[in-house]
Amino acid sequence: MRVSSYSHAAALLVAFGLPFAAQADTACTNVLAGLKPISTPAQVPDLLAVWKAIEASSCDARQVLAARSQTSALIAQIAQDVLDSGDAAGAEALIKQAPGMHWAVQALRGDLAAKRGDRGEAARMYNAAIDTLGDPGQTVQNEALVPVAEQLAALAQENMMLAGSMESSVTRGGGSSGVMKMASRGLSVEKVNAEHAAAPAQPDSAYQPPAQPDPAYVPPAQPDPAYQPPAQPDPAYTPPAQPDPAYQPSAQPEAAYQPPAQEYNVVQAAAAHLDSVFLPIRFGFDSDRLDAAGTKEALRLSEFIKANNVGTLIITGHTDDVGDANYNLDLSVRRARSLADFLLSDGVYARITIIGKGESEPPVYTDASVYSIEELRTIARRVEVAFGY
Repeated sequence: MRVSSYSHAAALLVAFGLPFAAQADTACTNVLAGLKPISTPAQVPDLLAVWKAIEASSCDARQVLAARSQTSALIAQIAQDVLDSGDAAGAEALIKQAPGMHWAVQALRGDLAAKRGDRGEAARMYNAAIDTLGDPGQTVQNEALVPVAEQLAALAQENMMLAGSMESSVTRGGGSSGVMKMASRGLSVEKVNAEHAAAPAQPDSAYQPPAQPDPAYVPPAQPDPAYQPPAQPDPAYTPPAQPDPAYQPSAQPEAAYQPPAQEYNVVQAAAAHLDSVFLPIRFGFDSDRLDAAGTKEALRLSEFIKANNVGTLIITGHTDDVGDANYNLDLSVRRARSLADFLLSDGVYARITIIGKGESEPPVYTDASVYSIEELRTIARRVEVAFGY
C-alpha cells in the first residue's frame, strides 16, 4: 500500500527544520554535512556510517536526536521504493536498519504488515505513525505534512475495519491514540440535512428533571421590626488625606498585547478536516443485532465517548452492495439504531442522531486495487460516527 504523500524525499525532509550549522561547533557541523539524501539501497551502509560518526561526535543531544530521525526517514524512503518494486523482503531488511523511530518508519512497517495480511499490526503501526507525526518532540510540525496525517488516518481506519477491532486506537478506559485521538482533539459533528435523517434523536435516558420545591420549605424570618441601624458617623472623625496630586499610576497594559498563539500541530490541523470516522462494529449476517465482536467494539466506543465527554453523536449505518438497495437502506437504519440503543443502555450521556445510507455511499478507499472484493465489502459495511462536544 503506497502512501504517495510520504514516499518522496521532499516530503520526508520537510520534517527536519533544525539549523544544524548555526547551532553546532565546527566538528559537529562537518560530520552533520555528511548526512545527505540517498537514492539506492547500496548507499544505506554509507548513511549508517555517517550516523555512527554523528552519534560519537561533539554534537549536542538535540542535534543527535534530529540526525537519528533524519537517518531513519532516509532509510524509510529507500525501503518504500524497494517495497513499491515488489520486494517486500528487501524492504523489511532495510527498515530493520533504521536507528530510530520516525513516522515514515512506522508507516512503512504498516505497509509491510498490510502486505502480509496482518491487519491488526498494520492498524497499530499506522496509528503509531499518526502519534509520532503529531509529537513536536519527534517531528518538526509543518503544514506540508497535513496530507500525510490525513492519509495515515484513512489507512488506519481501513485496517481497523479489516482487523475487526479498534484496540490499536482506543485503549482501556476510553483512552485514545492515532486516529481516535484525532477524533478526541478535532472532530466535529457534520451538519445533518433533516430530510436525510432516518430517525429523530434518541431521548437522553440519563436526563433527570429538576426536583420540585420542597413543600416543607420555610422561608427565612422577616426583618426584626425592633432593629435599629448603627449610629451615625462620629462628627469628630477626620477622613484620611487626599491622594498625592503628584502621584502617577503605573503604565496601562500594552494595548497591542496579544496572548501567545497556540502551537501549530499537524495532527490537530488534519483533524479539523475530518468529519467522521468509520468503525469496525459488526452485526450478525443479515441482522441488526451486534455479534460478539461487535458488542466488544461497541463497549470500546462507549468508553471512548464517556472518557472524552462527548455530548452529541451522529451514527450513520452503511452496507455493502450485495442485495436489494431498499432492503440495505432499511438494514443500515436498523443497525445504526441498534448501536445507539446499546450506547444509551450502557450509560452514554449524549444526544444521538441516527442515519442510514445503505449502499448509496461507498467509502473512498486509499487504494481500492490493493484489496480483494471481500475486503472492499468489509470496509463498506461500516458504522460511521461523528462526534460533537
